[in-house]
Amino acid sequence: MSNYDLNIFSPSEFEEFCRDILQAKLNIFIESFKTGKDGGIDLRYSTPQKKNIIIQAKRYKDFTSLINNLKKEVPKVTSLDPESYIITTSIGLTPQNKDIIKKLFEPYIRSTEDIYGRDDLLNILDQNKKIEEKYYKLWITSTPILQKVLHSKIYNQSQFEIEEINEQAKLFVQNDSFPKALKILDEHRYIIISGIPGIGKTTLARILMQYLLSSGYEEFVYLSDKIDDGYTYFHEGRKQVFLFDDFLGRNFFDAKSLQKNDDKIVKFIKKIQSSPDKVLIFATREYIFNQAKEIYEAFKINNIDIAKCIIDLSAYTKVIKAKILYNHLYHGEIPEEYLEILINKNNYKSLITHPNYSPRIIETFIKQKIWNKCSPEDFFMVIKKNFDNPQSVWLNSFETSLNKFSKYTLLVLATLGTPVLLTDLEIAVESFFVKNSMLGASYEPMIFEKSVRELENTFIKTDIDKMGNFIIEYQNPSIYDFLLYYLDGKNRIINILISSFVFIDQFQTIFSGQELPGKIMLNNDQIKIIGDRIFDLEDNLKTCKVYRNNNYGDKFEFVKSEDYLYQLLNYLNNNYSEKSESVMNFIYRNFDIKFDHSSYKSEYIQLLHNLDLTRFEFEEERLISDFFIDIETIEELEIFDEFGLLFPTTYEKWINSEHFVETAYYIIRQALEDITGEDVFYYQPIIETISRIYPLDLSDELKFLEDKAEDHDRYVDHQIEMANDREFDDYDYNDISDDVIIEEIFNSLKE
Repeated sequence: MSNYDLNIFSPSEFEEFCRDILQAKLNIFIESFKTGKDGGIDLRYSTPQKKNIIIQAKRYKDFTSLINNLKKEVPKVTSLDPESYIITTSIGLTPQNKDIIKKLFEPYIRSTEDIYGRDDLLNILDQNKKIEEKYYKLWITSTPILQKVLHSKIYNQSQFEIEEINEQAKLFVQNDSFPKALKILDEHRYIIISGIPGIGKTTLARILMQYLLSSGYEEFVYLSDKIDDGYTYFHEGRKQVFLFDDFLGRNFFDAKSLQKNDDKIVKFIKKIQSSPDKVLIFATREYIFNQAKEIYEAFKINNIDIAKCIIDLSAYTKVIKAKILYNHLYHGEIPEEYLEILINKNNYKSLITHPNYSPRIIETFIKQKIWNKCSPEDFFMVIKKNFDNPQSVWLNSFETSLNKFSKYTLLVLATLGTPVLLTDLEIAVESFFVKNSMLGASYEPMIFEKSVRELENTFIKTDIDKMGNFIIEYQNPSIYDFLLYYLDGKNRIINILISSFVFIDQFQTIFSGQELPGKIMLNNDQIKIIGDRIFDLEDNLKTCKVYRNNNYGDKFEFVKSEDYLYQLLNYLNNNYSEKSESVMNFIYRNFDIKFDHSSYKSEYIQLLHNLDLTRFEFEEERLISDFFIDIETIEELEIFDEFGLLFPTTYEKWINSEHFVETAYYIIRQALEDITGEDVFYYQPIIETISRIYPLDLSDELKFLEDKAEDHDRYVDHQIEMANDREFDDYDYNDISDDVIIEEIFNSLKE
C-alpha cells in the first residue's frame, strides 16, 4: 500500500481528495460544497428516497485533535438528522479509535466502515490509479521521491533542502501549467519555463523534477550556474533529469566573455533530444531570455524557444488565485485572531481580485511574518499595502536585469499611459534620448526594437489590430504602480522625463501640480519645466490616447481619440495654472469660446465655469446655440442645465423656446425607445431630473418607466422563486459560482 502523507493537503484540498475517493468507492455522485447556513456539512449525497448522507473531511495531525473537533460536530449532526454520517480523516485510526467515534455519533454512524482513516483512504487510492495520477502532489512529496532528490549526484544544499521542497509542495496549487509542461517535455525532451518575476517558475520546475523522479528517472542533476556541469554528469544508460534554475540568470548573463556558451547550451539541448532517457528543464525570467536571444546567435538560429512554456498570470482563474492565497495563509502559521480579520469581513476577496495580485507578493508578506509588526485590526490593510505597492515583485528585476535603454523606455511608457501604439512609444522614447544626450545612451531604431523584445512578456505585452498596428500594454497592472512608486522623489529623473514630453497625455498621466492619489506631485521648478515644454509643443499638439473599436466581428482596431483639447486644458488649469503663468496663458490662448463638436461637453462647461470669461468676446445666445446643436443623448441634455448658472437670462429664454422643447422631447423619446431590464433604473432618475429642471411634461415617460420597473421586479421575483423551488437533486455542481467555491475554501480556515 502507498505510504503518502495526507497532511500535504490543505483542508480544502483534502476535502476534494476525499470526495473523489468516496465517489470511486461508493459509485455515487457527491456534492462537494457546504450548505452554508446548516453548517456541519463538507460533502453530501442524496439518496433516491431524498435522504441525505452527510460526509465530513477532517484533516488533523493526531487523534486527540480530531476527537476534540468531532465533539463540537455532534449537535450539528443531531440537528441535521441525516440518514447516515460518514467521516474521513488524514490520520491513521486504530479499531479502538473508530469505536470511540462511532459511539459519539450513534445512531448516524451505522458501522465503523463509515469511518475512513488514512490507511482506508490509501487502500482505496491504490485501487484507483486515475485518482492517484490526478493528485500528483501526494506522490511527488513521498519519502522515496524526496530521498532520490537528497541522494542525487549533484545536490546543492542551499537550493534543495528537503524541508524546503516539502514546504513548496504544500503551497503548490495544481493548475493547467503542469500538464502543459509535461506535454512539451514529451514532445521535445526539454522545456524552458519562463514568465514574469514571482509567478512560480522555480516551483513548477521543482514539481516537474519530482514528478519525473517518481516516474522512473534515477538521477537528478542540478546545474547551478554553468552548462558545463551538464556535460560532466551526463551518463549514458542512466535516466537523468537535468534542472538549470534561473537559466541565463545574472551571474551567467554577465559573463559575456564566454562567447561560446550559447553554442554549448544548444549542443547540450540537442544531446538531450537524442537521448530517450534524459530530460532537461530550464527556468528563466522572460526578459533575460529575450536579451539572450538578441545577444546569442545560436539561440536565434536554432529556435530553442520552440519548447517554451510561459506561465501566464492572466490565465489563473479566480479559484486558482484563491487556492494559492489560501495555501499560503493555511501553512503560514498565522495567529487565529489575524486570520479572522481576513475571513470574517471577506477581506480576502479584495486580495484575490486585486489587479496587482501576484504569488510573489503573498510569499513576501508570509516570509516577513508581518503579523508580528502590526495589530490584528491593521493586518488586512498592511497586506493590502503590499498589493498596492508591488515593489517586492518588480524592483530587483528592474534595477539589476534591464539595461539603461530599457529602463528609460519603461519610465517613458509610464508617462504615456496604456494602451499605446508602438509607433507613439517610439516617438516618445526618441524624444527622450534626443533631449537627454548626457545619459550615455542614444536612440537608434534597432536599439528600440531590441528593447521592446527584451521587455515583452515580462514588463509589457503586444497586440496587433486589423490594420497591422502594434499596441503596447503592461503585462500586469502592478507594473504601472511599481513605476509610479519608483519615480516618486527621484527629481532628477522626473526633470529629464518632463523636459522631453511630446504628447499632451504625458502632462496628465502620472504627474500633477498638487497632491492627488495615483499621481506624483511636482515642485515649482518642475512646473516651470512643464510650462516651457507645453509652450514648445503648442503648434503641434497631438495625443497618443487610443481606444479599441470592436465593430469588426472577431477583429478589432485601435483608433486615436480626436477629442482631447478641453480635457487637457481642464487638467492644466486644475493642476498647474496657479503656479505657472506660462501654463495659464497657454490655456487662454487655446480655449476657443465657440464649441467645436467635442465629445467632452462636461469638460468644456467646466472651463466656462473656471476661466475668466471677460477675457473673451462672444455672444451668449450663439454660444448656447452652438452647444445645443451637438446634444444627442439625455445625459448631455442634463448637462445643458449648467448654462443656467453661467448665463441665467439667456438660458431661461432658450429653454422656453419651441426649438428647445421639440428637440428635448425627441432626444428623450429616442433614448427610451428600446430600453429593457435594469436599464430602467439608470434612466429613471435622469428623466426625473430633466422633468424638474426644464419646462417639459414628462408624466407619460415617467409612467412608462414606472411600468417597466414593475415588470422587471416581477421578473426578478419569479426567478428567485424558481431558484428556491428547485429540488436539490437537480443541482448541477458545474453551476456553482466561483464566489461560492472560494467562500467555502476560506471558511475552512475557521476550523
